[in-house]
Amino acid sequence: MVEVIAAVGGALLTACFVSVGSVSYRGRQSRDDLVRNTTAIELLTDKIDNMHDDMKEVFHRLKEVELAVVEIKPRR
Repeated sequence: MVEVIAAVGGALLTACFVSVGSVSYRGRQSRDDLVRNTTAIELLTDKIDNMHDDMKEVFHRLKEVELAVVEIKPRR
């Protein structure tokens, strides 16, 4: 009878440790996913900011070209 109780106790302890390990792994995985997603969002934000600056520069140059063409174009 003692052996049965010891076996059941051992099985319960094993199940508890496996459950705690699984929860810990999921928590660690969630943190890793959060860090990965945060890094990706920061990278995308930087790229969008750079693209916005580039677009402002392109439109500024386009405006300069348009003004230069207006000056060159003969008036009728």
